[in-house]
Amino acid sequence: MKLTMEIKAKESKFQELYQTLYALLPTIRKHKGCRDCHIYTDTENEDVFFLYLSWDNQSSLEHYLRSNSGSALMGAIEVLSEKSRVKIGCEEPWQGIEILHKMRMEIY
Repeated sequence: MKLTMEIKAKESKFQELYQTLYALLPTIRKHKGCRDCHIYTDTENEDVFFLYLSWDNQSSLEHYLRSNSGSALMGAIEVLSEKSRVKIGCEEPWQGIEILHKMRMEIY
């Protein structure tokens, strides 16, 4: 399961957001079910990051989102970003970050 996050940093928060996301990468990668995780900056808009995550399945992603690291990721995006959106899978349309909040709350 692929997850792409587009995150635009708030004015003057670029460095803080980058450092926070970069610091979370090792923890994300070690989480059970994570296949791959990378962060990139947009070459045309230097305030925008793309976070690419690949998970074994949706359950693994949801488990991560409910973890301390997942909470830190969501909190950093909420506090340090001007806007964000996510794409789950390759063919799905972009959605608001709310979809990840919903996934955090669902317990099966």
